Amino acid sequence: KQRREAVDAKNHADALVHSTEKALAEHGSKVAETERRAIEDAVSDLKEALKGDDAEAIKAKTNTLAQASMKLGGTM
Repeated sequence: KQRREAVDAKNHADALVHSTEKALAEHGSKVAETERRAIEDAVSDLKEALKGDDAEAIKAKTNTLAQASMKLGGTM
């Protein structure tokens, strides 16, 4: 069960990283520099967490990125 949770967390995180990077490339210029940097930092932190197998860390970083990227979603 823990293995499945880790796999699910990684899959969700990978999808969020991909969609956020795509949105940043398309709409990054529409958000404030500080917000863009916060989103980029959250992406970087999540990518680092994905190198391990700690499902809780991945989930936490995924939530952080999701919250940061909401600002980006509001500009589209």
